[in-house]
Amino acid sequence: MTMTTPLSVHLSQLPASLVAELQKEFQKLHQNYFLSKWQPSQLDGALFCEAIYRILEYKDQGGYTRIGFKLNRFSVEASIRKNKNLPESVRLHVLKLLDLVFDFRNKRSVGHLGIIDVNEMDATMVLQCANWIVAELIRLETSMSPEDAQNEIKKIIERKVPIVEEIGGRLKCLNPGLKAWEQALVLCYQKYPEAIALDDLFNWIGYSNKGVLRSELAKLDKDGRLDFRDDRATLTKKGIIWVEKYISFEIVV
Repeated sequence: MTMTTPLSVHLSQLPASLVAELQKEFQKLHQNYFLSKWQPSQLDGALFCEAIYRILEYKDQGGYTRIGFKLNRFSVEASIRKNKNLPESVRLHVLKLLDLVFDFRNKRSVGHLGIIDVNEMDATMVLQCANWIVAELIRLETSMSPEDAQNEIKKIIERKVPIVEEIGGRLKCLNPGLKAWEQALVLCYQKYPEAIALDDLFNWIGYSNKGVLRSELAKLDKDGRLDFRDDRATLTKKGIIWVEKYISFEIVV
């Protein structure tokens, strides 16, 4: 039985195994970028493209190359370009972006040794191409507006912070040296853009006084790092920047 993924809600008309593969590769791409692993991020971009090619192959021919078997990328592209029943954005823009991502893998220093270093700029290009492709796929499959489809990307991507572990549905910060309010920011970062209830933060952090923790969260709300209302905390863009700048995600033993 194929596991339900966030993307499967929007791409329910596509084969579940393909959607699950796309979710996995899209998540890996974002996770490595999030951890500043530029080279793995770009390699994941190529695997992401293979998942998209199989989805387009299915849309074009009603079948697809099984996962684990070699995909004839150029044959798939040629067939898609000729199929006028497919949306123009697929035949033109999506295929061009897929070529671009593969070009970064093959022509830069990712897939082969070369004189051009892999860097954040390249990985950012790959990530933005992937985001646009997935948003366009969602838009076409659901008739969403482009803006709504782009917003769905934020919900699909789950940040996985190495120093946060999920155990039995609760989150645990693996760096006890952080202050309670710092742990709260890290946990909210992990759950972003979802809100976390004060009661959950209180229990997960293991703080001794809920009233004091509420006051600490209120201070973070006042300086803009959190949106804290009705005893629910949501990280803001300022909070994201602060966590990424000042918190080490490495587990120290």
